[in-house]
Amino acid sequence: MLRRLPADVDAVVSLCRLADDDVRHDMPHVEVRLIDRAEVDENPHLDYVLMEAVRAVERLRGEGPTVLLHCVGAYSRTPTVAALYGARRCGISTEQALRDVQCALPGAHPNRAFRGALQRLDPVGSSKPETDEYGRG
Repeated sequence: MLRRLPADVDAVVSLCRLADDDVRHDMPHVEVRLIDRAEVDENPHLDYVLMEAVRAVERLRGEGPTVLLHCVGAYSRTPTVAALYGARRCGISTEQALRDVQCALPGAHPNRAFRGALQRLDPVGSSKPETDEYGRG
């Protein structure tokens, strides 16, 4: 997948495991270990990891590149990080940002732990957390 990117992509942030052969070495590439599971032991520092992924996108975008943010299916991880990035960038709620992402990715449906993290990390504070950092209600 990463070998044949659109010509305007200048950097990549991967939210899933990749084989060494999948990584291009002619552009910046950041790998973030984010597991698409709601169980606590899969992502014990979920908020931190999500913020690190967003900061990687922000840092790369700040240098000018078009950044490809990806995971396996753009179902949970990618929309979560994209919504958090969009909320911070545009000064909107993560709830609104997620709706915007879902317009572009209609199949997007972050898991319950990721949704809880979006509420906790909301930059405008308009979302009320329904779960704690571990997806518990």
